[in-house]
Amino acid sequence: MKQMVDIRVFDECRGAHSHEHPQILVPLRQTMRVLAGDAEYEVTPQELCFIPARMLHRCDYLGKLLAMNLSEDMADSKDAVLLSSPMVISMHGQILQLVDLIQAELKQDPNSRSVRHLYAYLYSKLIENCAAPSIRYIGEHYDLPITVNQLAGIERYNVTYYNGWFKQKTGFSPSFYLRCIRINRAKELLTNTRYSVMEIAVMVGYSSNSTFTRAFHSICGMTPKEYRNCPCFQKSIG
Repeated sequence: MKQMVDIRVFDECRGAHSHEHPQILVPLRQTMRVLAGDAEYEVTPQELCFIPARMLHRCDYLGKLLAMNLSEDMADSKDAVLLSSPMVISMHGQILQLVDLIQAELKQDPNSRSVRHLYAYLYSKLIENCAAPSIRYIGEHYDLPITVNQLAGIERYNVTYYNGWFKQKTGFSPSFYLRCIRINRAKELLTNTRYSVMEIAVMVGYSSNSTFTRAFHSICGMTPKEYRNCPCFQKSIG
């Protein structure tokens, strides 16, 4: 598997943009606000933010920022669903040590092969952060009815503890994370297939068109029909 990595430190990041590659952002001095999709996140210097490929995001940040870009072929296909939504992850333990090592190596030699190996390991830790059984379950069974009680039971936690644990793992509540996974899959189906909106709603776990439309609008700022008809998202379907 190729490991094409671009790692840089910037003095600022401004304006709305997207990248063809997934990206990890680490603010180095003060809190950074990121608008990704239809949600806004505050990322402290003790956290990192993962932005999926081709997701429109906006940063208005003045200060040192570590940006790590990777080619999509670095990601295993089985992890695609897990990495289809933004994540804010607290840096502690090995993740914090890896980011510190990457910064130290960058100061010595920006083209160091060690930096790329460190980043590959950081990426593996990011996947490991999402590898908990209940999070994997969401990625594999998002089309089924899923409750927080059910997810907490998978981890053998009570619901109150599970909600806090899940937020620390992903940056989201379980219900919002599930919604993001479903809507990202729906966007793929709307763009690449001729299934009706109602058929797609059922395929991603919604029992009614109205519930699906509300969920879709809350994430994308438009209805499924508007998304499908938008020229910027259209593809040729054979």
